[in-house]
Amino acid sequence: MSSQFKNANESPGHLLWQVTTMWSKEMRRVLEPLGLTHPQFVLLHGCLWLNERDEEGNGVTQVQISQFTNVDVNVTSQVLRALEKRGLIQRTRHKTDTRANIISTTPEGTALANQGIQVVEAADKAFFDLVSDRKEEYMDILRAFINNKSE
Repeated sequence: MSSQFKNANESPGHLLWQVTTMWSKEMRRVLEPLGLTHPQFVLLHGCLWLNERDEEGNGVTQVQISQFTNVDVNVTSQVLRALEKRGLIQRTRHKTDTRANIISTTPEGTALANQGIQVVEAADKAFFDLVSDRKEEYMDILRAFINNKSE
């Protein structure tokens, strides 16, 4: 036998893959009218989120966005380049670190990120409504995986 499971639905990885695929399709569906891929949205909104909470006023770097979103630094670089070409983000020189740029959303990028978060949060609410009576338990399980991630 090629698996320890008698039935594929006994495999947590198989179930997670199926749910993740379903959720990803929904994200593509709601973001497509905005002209954004899911990684573009995640990084655009992540940039906006971090900049809105930059209490020290140092600005937000590409590395910080990559770490916050848990997107590979090379993928982050490629996606941010595409967002910059579209005029959705801008890069300015870091005040003290000559190797770093400060990344911020343009007014167009801010508007699009805000549109995106509305459709994404509505889609999430509808998608996860199935487990709404166990939301906190579900969220705790997800956080346990995130908090235990290996680098």
